[in-house]
Amino acid sequence: MKDKILKEAMEWYDKHDDKNNVLIEDFVDLVIDKTADNLFDEIQSELEEEFKKGNLQHPFIISSDYYLYLKLKEIKDKLVKPKNNSINVEEDSSKKFD
Repeated sequence: MKDKILKEAMEWYDKHDDKNNVLIEDFVDLVIDKTADNLFDEIQSELEEEFKKGNLQHPFIISSDYYLYLKLKEIKDKLVKPKNNSINVEEDSSKKFD
């Protein structure tokens, strides 16, 4: 995977004529987009396999495609929403270390 990303980075860099104005942020955005696309493709593939096996069943009368859409949306929301990992500074400052 590292080699693939490195190869893509070099190809991406080489396609720019003005090397002095190349922003790494643009490449990072590209990598994130491709990673997300591949991740969602993999999730969709896994869920489709589950449907074929009959493991994913739902109590509602909706099409499998619509249920898959809803599940993918649910998974995406879980992956994309930032978690609140803030630390309460007052709680930390009141703790004493021995």
